[in-house]
Amino acid sequence: MTIMQDAEQRFAAQASLYTRRAYQAALNSGQTVVEIVDGNLVETFPDGSARVLKEAPPKHKVSIGTHLKVT
Repeated sequence: MTIMQDAEQRFAAQASLYTRRAYQAALNSGQTVVEIVDGNLVETFPDGSARVLKEAPPKHKVSIGTHLKVT
């Protein structure tokens, strides 16, 4: 079980790292990025400025073991 937990932790760390790299790469290439900041949907511009687009919808809580179908 420890090996699986270690693999999951490494995967989560790598996913976080690559997400941050993609975010920076988008801004560095002159693109805007849309993200959730403090419960708002925010458009962030390459110059560092940001514009609130709208309030983000609430998160959905899902019980452990629930199977979701992504379409």
